[in-house]
Amino acid sequence: MDEKVAQAHRAQDARSARYLERAGLRPSCRAGCAACCHALVTVGLAEAEYLRARLEPRALERAQAQGALRLQRLRREKNTPDFPSRYFAEANPCPLLTPEGTCSAYAARPLACRGVLTDLEARYCAPGAVPALQGAERSAYEARLRPHHGPEHYLSRPWQSSERLAHGLWEQEQALRGFTVIGELASLLYLLGRADFQEALSQGEKAVRDYLQGLGVLGGEWGFWVG
Repeated sequence: MDEKVAQAHRAQDARSARYLERAGLRPSCRAGCAACCHALVTVGLAEAEYLRARLEPRALERAQAQGALRLQRLRREKNTPDFPSRYFAEANPCPLLTPEGTCSAYAARPLACRGVLTDLEARYCAPGAVPALQGAERSAYEARLRPHHGPEHYLSRPWQSSERLAHGLWEQEQALRGFTVIGELASLLYLLGRADFQEALSQGEKAVRDYLQGLGVLGGEWGFWVG
């Protein structure tokens, strides 16, 4: 699946570049502007495997530590409707984020990250910034969201393209492996480092379902999905 993941990443980058050129848009995203790197990220198994194989040792160590903690939160809060928004508001950094505010695995970052682009000011991306807008400031912000934006101030076309390509990868993996696993990024990176999870993967879909069910993270609104 590695080459299929790489192809999807190249396709997303090319589509975004073409769209930005045609629409005459210039992203405000820059190295060191990492507010969006505090959100929960959903990936499929193939992308997680691809990413994990390309992590530097220090980034992998951070992902392992953070992934174990995030699994605990998923177990407790996977049925809580506002869990992702509350988690983002807490400003928990992605374990792949460096102290300088750059992605330690930028070239291998998932589609969910590649689809996040904006041409508005970076201050809107900070955790809690948009919900805090009120009155005239809120109205001025909302007036700038047409016709290119959504959800919120992110450009809708790259976002939608990344979602379609991710679903395509999941379908390809289902055809090749017989199933895929979809879940939170750091948690899945952590699980891929566990021998018992690798054993479950080798045994097939039912074993993986049972494994995740045993951890208490299967299903729910924000838990792991196997199919």
